[in-house]
Amino acid sequence: MNNKIIKKIKEETNNSSYIIYREKYIKKKRIDIIYHEALTSQDKLSDFIYRSLDKIEKIYNEKDFLYDTIKNNIANIKIKKIKNYQDIITYLNNGFVILLIEDDYSLALEVKQNLSRSIDKPTTEMTVRGPMDSFTENIETNIGLIKRRIKSNKLWNKDLFLGKYTKTKISILHIDGISSSEIENKIIEKLNKIKIDKVIDSGTLKHLIQKEYKSIFPTIISTERPDKVSDALLNGKTVIIIDNSPFALIMPISFNDFFISEDDKDSKFMNNTLTRILRYTAFLITVITPGAYIAITTFNREMLPLELLINFASQRSTVPFPAFFEALLMLLSFDILRESDLRIPNIGGSAISIVGALILGEAAVNAGIVSPIMIIIEAITAISALLFTEPELINAIKWYRLLFMIGGTTFGMFGVYIVFIYFLTNLSSINSFNKPYLMPYVPLSIQGLKNSIIKFPLVKRTKRDKYYSKNITRIINK
Repeated sequence: MNNKIIKKIKEETNNSSYIIYREKYIKKKRIDIIYHEALTSQDKLSDFIYRSLDKIEKIYNEKDFLYDTIKNNIANIKIKKIKNYQDIITYLNNGFVILLIEDDYSLALEVKQNLSRSIDKPTTEMTVRGPMDSFTENIETNIGLIKRRIKSNKLWNKDLFLGKYTKTKISILHIDGISSSEIENKIIEKLNKIKIDKVIDSGTLKHLIQKEYKSIFPTIISTERPDKVSDALLNGKTVIIIDNSPFALIMPISFNDFFISEDDKDSKFMNNTLTRILRYTAFLITVITPGAYIAITTFNREMLPLELLINFASQRSTVPFPAFFEALLMLLSFDILRESDLRIPNIGGSAISIVGALILGEAAVNAGIVSPIMIIIEAITAISALLFTEPELINAIKWYRLLFMIGGTTFGMFGVYIVFIYFLTNLSSINSFNKPYLMPYVPLSIQGLKNSIIKFPLVKRTKRDKYYSKNITRIINK
């Protein structure tokens, strides 16, 4: 039986040199040891498995069942009973060593090699005073970082394996008694219906479970911060952790979530309210400003003071292109510079992009391609967009910025108003797992408003939002 299994493994792996086969005899009874050299720790194999088998050989009585003797005396904490051939392949590809002991009796012992990086600082979501740890590519480490913050038996998880070839482990977490299991059940049902060959990272899973064709705005937030995940769980949300990915997925979400930072907890409520007003203002600036400028300088010149209008006209007198093309050219240039900044190694990326922007802007003005005021407009637009880190939100901003520019070019400020109404209507129609996207504004939620654009003191926020949590009461000592 053991020979048939070994032969089948060799055929399926094309006799891979990384899969090691060894034989050991205990009182004339053969044991086959199989492991993947790249996934297992050689030190653990030598120190625990081989030495344990040598000791078992001394104490083994031939009248006893060898399988039970090994299972009870092997020096390993994580021991799995193998039920079929598929179990052998699954454990072998997950860093376990396989012991083929007797017919239909085999064991898998975990001796994984440490292939993940250590816990490091967040790189995409920086904080000033918040925790300085972030997720890694190891799912056990990531769940440990969450469990270290939520020390409760009510933190429940459901594990799935997805991908025909990758067999990626996915863990769905929620807190029983706070969050509703409706979302988790819906996610599990959807994932069980998916037949896909690979799940490499959180991005693949994100697109599989959200209705991405409904809106360009993201309905799931990805984060590398365990404190943000823990806070979301305690607010009644559901979280997905994916093996080999340093980003977790939070759902459901609202539009307001993109304007809340983890640093807000360290600020007084009045100071933090001012900061959030600035974030909302920056969002409106980065979306509307180019379109409004085009509309005012093209159609609605009467909205400007005469001196300013003359100044703008003199600056644009040498520019041969219409304002729309001028703005589109500069936006495209800034987006290319931003994209290159993300792709260039950190050693010189920012310096190159800053120098590129300065040289490009000055050269464009001197060449008469764009006006100086357009450089100012595009600089304000680009700087305001830097307040947001979610890539999908940034892409949605770009699309709507273009729509506002088209509206301003076509109908002036009236076109900008039309696009703005469409923008609000679209946001109102979005649902994140059947939860309103514009909540707490639409529909109105008093508890949600206390942590929205205006932040109330913590002692005043005694309840969770009813749209996310079935247990809305917080325990706060006033």
